[in-house]
Amino acid sequence: MKLNRLVITDYGPYNGTNELNLSTTNDKPIVLFGGMNGAGKTTLFNAIQICLHGRSAFAERISRQEYHSRIRSKLHTSNGKKADEASIKLAFEYGNLGDTEEYVVERSWRNRGKSLEESLDIMRNGSELTDLREDNWEDFLKELIPPGISQLFFFDGEKVQELASAIEEGNDFEEALLSLLGLDLVERLDADLSIYLSSKLDESGHEEIAEEIESLRHKKADLEAEYDQLEEKIERKRREMDEITERIEKKETKLAQEGGAFAKERNSLKQRRDELDEEIEDLEEQIREVGRSTYPFALVPGLCQEVVDQLRTEQKAKTEAAAKARVIDELDDLATDDELWTDFDLPEEQAPDIVQRLQFELAEKFETDDDSGPRLSKDFSDRQQDQMHRLVDNALNDVPEKLQQLTERLEQLNRERQDTVQQLQRAPEQSVISPILEDINELNQEQGKLQNKIEQHVDRLETLETKISQLESDLEKKEDQLENLEDLSERAELAGRTRKAVQDYQEALVRKKLQRLESVLTDRYLQLTNKNELYDNIIVDPDELTIEIETVNGNRKDQSELSAGERQIFATAMLWALAEISDRPLPFIIDTPLGRLDKEHRSNLVDQFFPAASHQVLLFSTDTEITEDYYERISDDIAHEYHLQHGSYNGQTEIESGYFWSDQADETETPELGENSQTQLPFNNE
Repeated sequence: MKLNRLVITDYGPYNGTNELNLSTTNDKPIVLFGGMNGAGKTTLFNAIQICLHGRSAFAERISRQEYHSRIRSKLHTSNGKKADEASIKLAFEYGNLGDTEEYVVERSWRNRGKSLEESLDIMRNGSELTDLREDNWEDFLKELIPPGISQLFFFDGEKVQELASAIEEGNDFEEALLSLLGLDLVERLDADLSIYLSSKLDESGHEEIAEEIESLRHKKADLEAEYDQLEEKIERKRREMDEITERIEKKETKLAQEGGAFAKERNSLKQRRDELDEEIEDLEEQIREVGRSTYPFALVPGLCQEVVDQLRTEQKAKTEAAAKARVIDELDDLATDDELWTDFDLPEEQAPDIVQRLQFELAEKFETDDDSGPRLSKDFSDRQQDQMHRLVDNALNDVPEKLQQLTERLEQLNRERQDTVQQLQRAPEQSVISPILEDINELNQEQGKLQNKIEQHVDRLETLETKISQLESDLEKKEDQLENLEDLSERAELAGRTRKAVQDYQEALVRKKLQRLESVLTDRYLQLTNKNELYDNIIVDPDELTIEIETVNGNRKDQSELSAGERQIFATAMLWALAEISDRPLPFIIDTPLGRLDKEHRSNLVDQFFPAASHQVLLFSTDTEITEDYYERISDDIAHEYHLQHGSYNGQTEIESGYFWSDQADETETPELGENSQTQLPFNNE
């Protein structure tokens, strides 16, 4: 894929129609955009994704209402008047099995007041897509350029920082890595097979269960969307907490310099407060773990005991019924055993009467209570009943005592922490340190509010986890019911086996991609790191999904042990490698490319990454990232350069040819997109 032209109209800070030539060559693969903060670089960066994928362009799942709200906020405002219409048009070439096709995709919006109307137009080689219905055009774009894969080719500082943070934390890295491996097509196939199963069951007369499954899936999807949004909110709050913590530490350092003996006492109190916070957090997690396990059973001991007693009674009745049936069957066999009756001095015709009398007497002996009421044992297997016995025993005997110990300890620690915080807040009336302490107290209060908000979000997350888990359990039960129905069609059974094969294939595909990632990531990281003489290899563990860096001496270092700058370089190398193994030759589009990197790592990116990342690279930079020196180093690789000038007096951004230090106009003509303009591309998207 190769971008040729971007046309943006009344969108963001761009007034009227603004056309950008994006065509590049093999010798000049870079299109450079320069602009100060707020000039509209990120607007252009995101506009390409939104043009291609609309609501699916956003990494997080958002509702249609939220999507329309975001687009409405991007309608250009000039002289206090907001535009009623806006559009983004993207022209690109796409290689397919050796042929080159030219596409023009235009997504436009019209503000209707209470609603926002969106339109999508697609031209291929100068004509509309006649082989597809208009309502299938969105799906066509997703198949042409899958959103999950395209995310790898849109680099921005936030994405690199998120992956770097996941590398540092470790807990979120596995999820981040799997989401970037580009398995969306396999996952979609699995989901489609699940939907197909439901449709086949509908055809077989199981509409009611299928409707219940569909309803459960919708509820689960809504809860998962809320869950993802909450996680993002928590991450933002934690970043704010980190910033406040950094400001507090600076104030504490100044206080230590000015406050003398009081500062020393404050440091020890602060250390104790942090230790108490860790202990309290650990105890709260233990209490939550008890609450998530068997504690709910401890709240209804009488009901739990009734369930266990009922299961035991039903098991006993089941055993006695089986014994009764067995004895009566054996007596039936004896009634016809002539050899047996010849040993008794009885008339032959009395044998059936005697057997019948014995059966009657035995039936009276084995008579059980009426079991016409509800039976629990039929809903649970023997293994599940044993598990219930153990759960109830634990809930009634062990959990209350353990929970009491934990809560008493938590109350003790909270009291100690409250005393410690009060001592920290008792600042002496000294003219030098009082202002510092006031600042620290205000920051601590602000930090406390943030912490409370985070805890509220975390509590909601736990509630959502419980609800999602329950929905998953309900879904599994309903799907099991469907699978156990005797009248499943042959095609539905085949779809079920196919789905299992797809799941097995997905697991094998992950391993294969990780094996390839190990090789490619090694090459890309050694290209970018300033320690390529120390590091020798990257080791990926496919079972644990951990990554280690091996030195030339054979020592290994976990990725989380890298410094902050090294983690950003490692994250960049990771995204580069994942994009390469995706086997989709797409353009690289990079926003805020250099971030917080040191000079040596910046030089490596400028020399090794930007010119070689892809056959086409779009760079969005400030004057402090691609500086005059770096600009000179990549100038031979630049096909076009644009300077985004933001006018503070009118809020509009003007697009001019050239970069911050370049006066040379870009005179390259934008290619016309017609049937006669097709060229053979040196790449293939299949």
